[in-house]
Amino acid sequence: MFDNRLSGSLDYFIRDGRDVISDYDAPVPPYLHQNLYTNVATTRSNGLELNVQWQAVKTKDFSYETNVTASYTKSKLVKFSNGTFTKGYMDRYGLPSPGNPGPAQRLQDGVEIGSFYGTRYAGVDESGNLLIWKEAVVGGETKLAKDKNDKDKAFIGTGMPKWDLSWGHTFTYKEFDLSLFFRGKFDYEILNLYQMYYGLQAQPNVNLLKDAFTRNGHIKSEKEMCDYFLENGNYFKLDNITLGWNPKLNTKWISNLRVYATLKNAFTITKYSGLDPANIQSTGLEPGIGRLDVYPSTRNFSFGVQITY
Repeated sequence: MFDNRLSGSLDYFIRDGRDVISDYDAPVPPYLHQNLYTNVATTRSNGLELNVQWQAVKTKDFSYETNVTASYTKSKLVKFSNGTFTKGYMDRYGLPSPGNPGPAQRLQDGVEIGSFYGTRYAGVDESGNLLIWKEAVVGGETKLAKDKNDKDKAFIGTGMPKWDLSWGHTFTYKEFDLSLFFRGKFDYEILNLYQMYYGLQAQPNVNLLKDAFTRNGHIKSEKEMCDYFLENGNYFKLDNITLGWNPKLNTKWISNLRVYATLKNAFTITKYSGLDPANIQSTGLEPGIGRLDVYPSTRNFSFGVQITY
């Protein structure tokens, strides 16, 4: 549109995954073992993707262009079983010791991939012991978290972002150019294992976070896989800034000269209290786990000169 200054596309997609491999119970006979790996499960992802390029300003000395890519995706497990191999569900990402709180997520027919499965936080008692909502009914009866059973668990969130955004800008003024690149993910949760493992006073013989005595100071009991440790994973960050200078040279020895400076990981806007949410896996079968081995992200400055002879 507008003499090719505005262009874009909008796509709707359905992506089916078939023959997903997993561990299944097998009948004996005819099989020799009670468990085997085989390709049975099916998955489905559906959503929208929008792409827009816009040359907003173009004059003799100044121009501005922007491009946006935004997508909405929802992925679920369609079916885990067939006529021979059956499995009602599969628990994923067993939380490590100490404490061994159990699995963090569950794959189940018709449920979104990356869904967290656990109890619902209901506060603490007078001794600081974690309470949960009985049978996961918020506003109903409460019970001690250590007395939980399977009926007290429910799907409490999802670790796979539904919205993904990237947004680029390019400015030019005479011999100077400036580019900025933003990106973000939205509508998902992150299980903050740093808070769960290093943010409770009941954790012995470790160097605790300050949050163990402030934010989580009311909790005196052991950790629990509950929605208390799920946090909003939304983030929006300025990923890259590059400023360049391309002077015009009146010499036969150099045909082009460019001097530039780049800043990577300029800033991140997020409510997540852990390390950079952009470094936490948000795809695959176990998304949204703020693992204990996530390395802090760094801000990087670089300067360069490009010379063409």
